Amino acid sequence: MNKKVMALAVAGALTAPATALAQVQIGGSVHLQYFSHDSGRDGFKKADVLATSEPEIYVRAEDKLGGGMSAWIQCTSSFDILGVAASNTTGAGQWCGRNSALGFRGGFGNLFFGTWDTPQKLVVNLARGWWGGTNTLQGGSLVLLGNGSDSNVANSGNTFFRRQQRSINYHSPDFGGFSVQGAFSSGNEATALTSGSPLSPRLFSIAGQFKTGPFFAGVGYETHDDFNAAGVAGYTGGTDTNYNVAIGMTIAGAARISAMYMNNEYEIGNAAAQKLDKDGWALYLDWRIAGPHSLYAQYASIGDSGGNSTVAVGNYAPQGASATGGEVYGIAYGYSMSKRTQLYVGYNQMKNDAGSNFTFGTSGGTAGGKQKVFGLGVKASF
Repeated sequence: MNKKVMALAVAGALTAPATALAQVQIGGSVHLQYFSHDSGRDGFKKADVLATSEPEIYVRAEDKLGGGMSAWIQCTSSFDILGVAASNTTGAGQWCGRNSALGFRGGFGNLFFGTWDTPQKLVVNLARGWWGGTNTLQGGSLVLLGNGSDSNVANSGNTFFRRQQRSINYHSPDFGGFSVQGAFSSGNEATALTSGSPLSPRLFSIAGQFKTGPFFAGVGYETHDDFNAAGVAGYTGGTDTNYNVAIGMTIAGAARISAMYMNNEYEIGNAAAQKLDKDGWALYLDWRIAGPHSLYAQYASIGDSGGNSTVAVGNYAPQGASATGGEVYGIAYGYSMSKRTQLYVGYNQMKNDAGSNFTFGTSGGTAGGKQKVFGLGVKASF
């Protein structure tokens, strides 16, 4: 739970009035997983793996400015009890490497500056519910659909499931269940380019969401200008685009069913003006059966690469290769010990077509291979 009482302790230590920090909160979560992992690679061992997924601790503060307007700050950092994130110097492992910003909110909405999930990713989050995006035991669907994930990243890379640093964000108020989110990145990277360069790296993202009663839906669109997603030497520039659609509803107040479609297109930026297209879809089920018992299921599928590219882009094989799709199947049972702590047991599988090599990220795979994981997880928030 959020510890507003921390404000009183800090204020006492600094001999400042308690009211000065009355709006400070701390909180977070730990998600621990222990599972058996089969990489599907001939000649390689199966292994038992202990890992965390997106553990975090946050500090939030709000200053009431009057007239219904507030200034706010948030710093969210990795809270990895296994000590792995502490050795990272980039990405989510950095201090304030997760959703962190300074902003102003009021009747006009919420305007903020910092590192945050893009509006397109917020639509993905709306669809996936309980399920993770790319972790091994409880994720995987966004390895296929989003070409992986990235956190606290600049204007580069190939993933369309990202937390963008140095971004300017606006989230509208709720208008009868409808809301709009928009973001663009600053052009810091352009300071290293000469005035004659044709490149100007920048991200733009926009989304709309609608929620009413048991029904919810969202549409997102994102562009990456001059990111060189394929890592081509002599890159001449290009715009990579993504759009996604999410829709779902909760039946009888217990079973949440959702679906998502995602399309990616990359401009390779080489002399041949090549492109690579990829699209796929996913289904998710979050079912609170009764009392503390829940059942979860996911399925994701992505088809062959399209376009005319002869080079790979991240996880995506070039168009010339055949059978470059893949699938993810997952099922889990959860037992809620309280509102803040849940135990679960799950099985997850990633199946590659003959020409693809998607992995859960715990270890490398092989083209046409199948990765399997089975294990236990615990989610605890505070």
